[in-house]
Amino acid sequence: MCRGMADSNNVVLGVLAGRPRGVEWDNLVQEVTEVLHKARRQCGMDGHHHTHRRGTYASVHAGISMGGDKQRVIDNLLADKRVSRILNFANSAFQVFAPKLHQYYKATLDRICESDPTLKRNSPGNSFAAATFNLGPQTFTRPHLDHLNLPWGWCAITALGAFNHTRCGQVVLWNLKKIIEFPCAATIFILSAVAEHSNLALDSGEERLSITQYTAGALFRWVESGNRLLRDLDKAMRADMETNGRARWETGIAMLSTTLDLLMPFTPSVPQ
Repeated sequence: MCRGMADSNNVVLGVLAGRPRGVEWDNLVQEVTEVLHKARRQCGMDGHHHTHRRGTYASVHAGISMGGDKQRVIDNLLADKRVSRILNFANSAFQVFAPKLHQYYKATLDRICESDPTLKRNSPGNSFAAATFNLGPQTFTRPHLDHLNLPWGWCAITALGAFNHTRCGQVVLWNLKKIIEFPCAATIFILSAVAEHSNLALDSGEERLSITQYTAGALFRWVESGNRLLRDLDKAMRADMETNGRARWETGIAMLSTTLDLLMPFTPSVPQ
C-alpha cells in the first residue's frame, strides 16, 4: 500500500512507496538480506559494535567519489542483479511520485558522468549518485539529519531483514510529528536533510538491515557552477551562489509534486 505525506498546500513531502506484489519479491528481499549479512562478515564487522552519528550498526557506502578498503565487497554488492533490482525499484518509484525532482537528479548525474567517463553509476539508469548498505544486524537510527544531502531532495530507504513492523522499526519524523509503520521489503522516501528522522528500536532476536539512496547537495552545486568547486569561482560568481539560497530553496521546493500533479501527465525537461 502506498501512502503519501503532504503539507497544508498539498505538496508531497514524502511517500511510503510500498513494494512490488508477489512472493518473488519476498524471496528476492530474503536473498538480498543474506547477501548483506555476508558482506558484513567479509568486511570483518560481524560481532563488533560500530557506533557512529546515526546509530550502532555496520554500514558501507557506494557511489561516485566513494571507495576505500572495502571496495571489493561494495563492487560485489553492486554487481548482484538482485541488489540492482531493489535499487532500481526505488528509482522507478521516485520517478512516479516526484517526476520533476527525479528529472533534476537524473540530469545532474548525467552531466557528472559525461564530464568523466570513468565514473560509474551504482546501477544502470539509476538517478541516485550514492547508496549506503546498512548491514545490521539491528539497524535502527538515532534522531538525525542527513545535512549533506540536497535540502529539498528525497532519500530512498528500503527495509530488509525479519522484524514485526507493527511493534518496532517504525520511521519517526520528529519535526513532522509522524510515526510511520515501515515493513520489510518496502521503500520509503523522506526529506532526509531537513526532516529529523530515526527508527524505533527492535525487539530482541529480530534483525533489520536497509539500503538507502541519495545524492549529496555538493554534486548539484558543482554542476551548477560549471563543473567547478565554489572555491574555484571568481568572487562575483561565488557571492551569487552563496547569497541566493532562498531563491534556490523556492526553486527546489517547486520540484516537489502536489497531490494534483500526481493525477496529471508529466513531460520531462532538462534544467538549464
